[in-house]
Amino acid sequence: MLIQSNATDIGARIRQIRQSKQMTQKIFSESLGIVQGFLCSIERGKKMPSDTLLIAMQYLYRINSSWLYSGTGEMYSLEKIYESGGLTRIPLLKNLAKANSGDVHEDEIIGFISLPDMPDNSFAIEYSGDFMSPTIRDGDIIVITPDRSLTPGKIVLIMGQWGEPFLRRYRSRNGEIFFTADNSAYSPFKPDSTTNVLGIVAAVWRKVNI
Repeated sequence: MLIQSNATDIGARIRQIRQSKQMTQKIFSESLGIVQGFLCSIERGKKMPSDTLLIAMQYLYRINSSWLYSGTGEMYSLEKIYESGGLTRIPLLKNLAKANSGDVHEDEIIGFISLPDMPDNSFAIEYSGDFMSPTIRDGDIIVITPDRSLTPGKIVLIMGQWGEPFLRRYRSRNGEIFFTADNSAYSPFKPDSTTNVLGIVAAVWRKVNI
């Protein structure tokens, strides 16, 4: 995703979003799954937020992506996209075993969510666990796009050798590939022949009390 401005500009716009919601840094950072100190650094232009964080912010607070990334247009304009009907209907699955083969039956779908500008073969699941905390928390809804063109730093959905899906962040260092949890209590691991990447996390939904 192309960012058209520097960290100072992005940080200033994120501060604008928070202030427009009349939220403290503590409450706003908790809604995004990050620590307050990291949000403070972002707002001051000292840190650049990840694409995953920006996507989560965009859909959680219905922010116009053009404004968020480049400062053009209105802050809140996702409603226009919804009114135009330009939405992708994304199935919320209860079992990822079928998603691995692409054969999803009606009894595997527990509902639907709608988002703009998503590939037709995207799917969503309710995340369980603390491996990716605080970025993604237990109970969050994550949207997966079946894109296997991995780049370092992306959060990916992996199907393990025992048929259990899990999330990790894709890393590459000195030509060596490994996967890490955002929760430092868990150790990284290297992929083997049984490691099957299903796709990347494109959006995160979280219930927020405002």
